[in-house]
Amino acid sequence: MQLAKTFPWHDPMELAHAVTKEQDVCCFLYSGQDVGYSGRFSILAYEPEEIVYEDDFSALEERLSSDKDLFDNAWFGYLGYGLKNCLEKLPKDQPDRFNLKNLLMIQYNVIIIFDHVAKEITVFSNDANYELPRTSNFKTPPFSIQNLSSNMTKQAYLDKVEIIRNNIGRGDLSQANLTRKFFGSFKDSIDNFNLFTALVKISPASYSSYLKYNEVAIISSSPEQFLKIDGVGNVQTRPIKGTAKRFSNPKDDKESYNTLKNSQKDKAENLMIVDLMRNDLSRSCEIGSVHVKDLFKVTSYPTIHHMSSTIFGKKRENYSAMEVVKAAFPPGSMTGTPKIKAMEICSELEQQRRGVYSGAIGWFGGDGSADLSVVIRTLISNGKEFEFQVGGAITVDSTAEGEWQETIDKSAAIIKALNITEEQILKI
Repeated sequence: MQLAKTFPWHDPMELAHAVTKEQDVCCFLYSGQDVGYSGRFSILAYEPEEIVYEDDFSALEERLSSDKDLFDNAWFGYLGYGLKNCLEKLPKDQPDRFNLKNLLMIQYNVIIIFDHVAKEITVFSNDANYELPRTSNFKTPPFSIQNLSSNMTKQAYLDKVEIIRNNIGRGDLSQANLTRKFFGSFKDSIDNFNLFTALVKISPASYSSYLKYNEVAIISSSPEQFLKIDGVGNVQTRPIKGTAKRFSNPKDDKESYNTLKNSQKDKAENLMIVDLMRNDLSRSCEIGSVHVKDLFKVTSYPTIHHMSSTIFGKKRENYSAMEVVKAAFPPGSMTGTPKIKAMEICSELEQQRRGVYSGAIGWFGGDGSADLSVVIRTLISNGKEFEFQVGGAITVDSTAEGEWQETIDKSAAIIKALNITEEQILKI
């Protein structure tokens, strides 16, 4: 793929909207919030050249490279949570509503890089005469929702929290991330990119993404980094564990922030996942290279406060980026610890495939680099049907009602984008 040219700045959202109207398959990785470690660049890719849509890693692994330029042989898409069954002996999950394959990665003929700091656009394409698509202003209308439901009632969720706490009490595990799905349908046909626009406006994040694959749209605004690997093998992961609600009243909001910052429960919860991710990175990184920075850092987002920590490592020379990903997959913040036991228990309690949720979205570069988010704050839309999923880490100090409320808090941005009220969610 050759460098075509550099263009003056255009709004990434407007260009992406123009592309999604014309293309059946495309990918938009949007940095709606610069948080220092991520958020400077956005990527828009379209005109698919090759598609890997499978239930395991093998076809993609055969096609990845480490000796080319970054965007020569680059792949964009998702790694679904179900890939866990390719890595460990785990129970097979029950089918979900959309039953998407575990892996979708696509190589594109056109890749547009937006530099939010330099206000510059660079296009990679084989077409030397390439021109940017024409844009037009667009509005985001409200959405009308019907048939809202869930795979768990409130009481069922509370009961399952207590089951996990009992397992912890017996010493079976230390933490498990129990999740719950919501389903619904739109009364009328919608432009899914308008829904993405609504979500990132309400909840901007450094790892927002819009993946369009024919009738399916994966709409995400995730604040959580899974893995970032550069071309010389430096590895970084930034798990989030610990959540507090935002308030419009500054005094209440500051109190919520400080409560999270000083919470021993949330620090313990975060530390368990830090230790898990250190162990995961140690499987593919050089001995002695794995270390922790910014332990228990609290970052504020428009609808929520989050606690995160950062772990660094140096990839072993004989390991590929995909081998680093496989050694750490699924993201530890979405499983619990010990990892295998937590996944077993959650599969038994949830009784339904998570699908894309709890997996990763992002890209693999031709030079052996990669950048992947954790799939949270994400909607899946298929025709007029949609689903989204929320969850939280259950520990020995958890209360069932408190964990229930945390799932409601985490769904705030999505339900607002869908024009659903919290009262509607609470009634399910």
